[in-house]
Amino acid sequence: MAYQRDPVSVLFDEGAARLLEQAYARQGQWVGTRLANPGPRQVAYTAALGIDPFGPDGKSGAGRLNARTRWARGFVRSLQYQHKRSAKAYLGLIVEVGRAMPGGRQAGTLLVPGRAIRVKVMRGGSSHIRRKGGLVYTEGAGRSDPGARDW
Repeated sequence: MAYQRDPVSVLFDEGAARLLEQAYARQGQWVGTRLANPGPRQVAYTAALGIDPFGPDGKSGAGRLNARTRWARGFVRSLQYQHKRSAKAYLGLIVEVGRAMPGGRQAGTLLVPGRAIRVKVMRGGSSHIRRKGGLVYTEGAGRSDPGARDW
């Protein structure tokens, strides 16, 4: 089977690249964003592909934990894809996905409903995704089965 990217992850390429540029500029420090929940256009697009963005990912280890939804896992996949293809791919990438959070105001800033996500790049580390409390996935430790994907 030929390699195909997750169509949900492709939607995040621009935002993932911007977040990674911030992380590269502040190597060794956390940089974060809030991943907004999908809007009506994204829900319609993914539904046409037979994908429920609010549904479970279930195709990789990290998808079962804090990045539980196809939407959150799509963003993580885009981060990994963009990082691997960057000139900074020699740096280790750490991604932490927080819990689902409501919108509101914090310190005068309007926050959209979604998940808090933060990344850090460091020398000498392998890329991995973690949730608070421990390591979830280390790149290269496991492989997905392309036949089990819905894309």
